[in-house]
Amino acid sequence: MDSVLETGKTLLSIRSHMSGLTKKEQIIAKYILEHAQEVIYQSVTELAERAGVGETTVLRLCRKLKFNGFQDFKLSLAQDLVKPVERLPMEVAEGDDPHTISQKLIASHHQILEQTRELLQSEQLNRAVEALIAARQIDFFGVGSSGFSAMQAAYTFMRMGKNSSFTPDTHFQAMKASLMGPGDVAVGLSVTGSTKDTIDNLTLAKKAGATVIAITSNARSPIVKVADIVLLTVSRENPFQGSSMSSKLSQITVLDILSVAVSQGMKDEAFKNRERTAKAISSKLY
Repeated sequence: MDSVLETGKTLLSIRSHMSGLTKKEQIIAKYILEHAQEVIYQSVTELAERAGVGETTVLRLCRKLKFNGFQDFKLSLAQDLVKPVERLPMEVAEGDDPHTISQKLIASHHQILEQTRELLQSEQLNRAVEALIAARQIDFFGVGSSGFSAMQAAYTFMRMGKNSSFTPDTHFQAMKASLMGPGDVAVGLSVTGSTKDTIDNLTLAKKAGATVIAITSNARSPIVKVADIVLLTVSRENPFQGSSMSSKLSQITVLDILSVAVSQGMKDEAFKNRERTAKAISSKLY
């Protein structure tokens, strides 16, 4: 059953936790994703029997998703399904002309941003902004595509006057992380949440006393365990277009939210610093 209701916050939460679930929990999670409309009318016993797992597995999954119990979970799921959003045929197929590709990709990117907005928790976002405003030093960590996002973020925060940096070499990242301390903030970006170099360097930063912010699409991943603050994004894999661009889109959006919020928190100081940095490079432009 191809559900048209996969934009709901509860279903998004299930997908973001998927890789961190046990095999039996994944069975029940996949069943819920495929039969959401039916699940809201089932008892915990019926759901367990239909999915072929024990009732305790269902209840354990509800707790992992931060619900008080099965009824609390069903209420949240039902609220998701009240206003179903028509699902667009967003998968790019061989033979699609440029216009069709543009329509599908724009619709897909719009949905990714909407889903990222749903996953962002206000409490975590507020804590991240407060930590960044107060930070003595901000270091960004990431490799591959996430490394490009981290580099962009470092430049953005530097222009508003924050002492921020990024280095693409993971050995230098490790040295930088080891020299951080209380009052510093380490921001790690990893789509999967399982990038070893990034997690190792964040661990070094945390041991040194820095506050760690993780930006990832996997709510139950190793990077979450080392983080003090977690900001979730959405990443969609596609057999033809890959996941890097959509992942980067959601990462950059979250970083943009942080930079604008921090800039507002700094008030006139951020404006003056942007003016100074703009003048510093003005002579390099025609």
